[in-house]
Amino acid sequence: MSECHNILMEVPAPLLVLTIAIIIDLAFGEMPNTLHPVVWIGSLIRKTTRICEQKSQKSQKSQKSQKSQELRKYLCGLVLALICISCAAAFGALLNILASHHRITGIVVTAYFLKSTFSIRSLTSSSNLIYRELSANNSVGARRDLIALVSRDASRLNKPKIASAAIESTAENFVDSILSPILYFAIFGIPGALTYKAINTLDSMVGYRNKQFREIGFVSAKLDDIVNWVPARLSVIFIFFASVPYNPAAALRTCLRDHALPASPNSGYPMAMVAGALSRRLEKPGSYVLGEEHPDPAPRDIVRGNRIVLMATALLIVVVAAGLTIV
Repeated sequence: MSECHNILMEVPAPLLVLTIAIIIDLAFGEMPNTLHPVVWIGSLIRKTTRICEQKSQKSQKSQKSQKSQELRKYLCGLVLALICISCAAAFGALLNILASHHRITGIVVTAYFLKSTFSIRSLTSSSNLIYRELSANNSVGARRDLIALVSRDASRLNKPKIASAAIESTAENFVDSILSPILYFAIFGIPGALTYKAINTLDSMVGYRNKQFREIGFVSAKLDDIVNWVPARLSVIFIFFASVPYNPAAALRTCLRDHALPASPNSGYPMAMVAGALSRRLEKPGSYVLGEEHPDPAPRDIVRGNRIVLMATALLIVVVAAGLTIV
């Protein structure tokens, strides 16, 4: 028992935290909502957003100019982002203090919160469900489940377009849900991972280009673009090596040509890489086409895309674990 304790004391704490967090994720998947730190962040965002909207409504009733009202909303969005980011960073700092005074307890608790920032087990679960439904010719069920996966209108999508959306989502989520939080943890510790997740959650909740959130969500959307800028480009390296059993040369060629076609400055990199690796055409109707020279994807291509992303995830973990061991 003492030997095991001594070994644990010698292993770098960040490596132990990452290892335990991955074990929790693979063993249990997503946490219940009441125990999920990201749900807590979402609750804080909703409450703060509600206050911002109430302030904006009062501003409209006071008959202030349109420009003044818009500026007020931008400022509210800035305050919203600062509150959520500060809370996440401060809580991460408290976890570091806990780990410095109580190593084992601090490592376990920190691992629990780190796990909440990424999702390996659930990354491919939704797309696998869509694969099974498409394989059973249940397009209605596939469209219904696709709504929870992507923001596009799925009501008129045929089977190839549904498969395309599922593949695109998994590729994009490799960056948002795995690479970015783990990378920020490796560089900045748990405060970095929680801060990233706060920004990413802000973007997913208020970073829409619609009438309600255009001004309030502006800062959150831009921050999300900034923090995912480097990870999105690093994803090219991991997906390239994960594509060796498929077509890594086509992956790189398609990425270099098509990465800028989506409106997002980041999502095009992993999506175009997977499109090229699979030699399949991925399309969001009315927005972009990645790998246009290739045939449309079939349901089985969803599984092939999942394998590439999971292999890229495994490579990422090995590289980060090696880095944490050396440092």
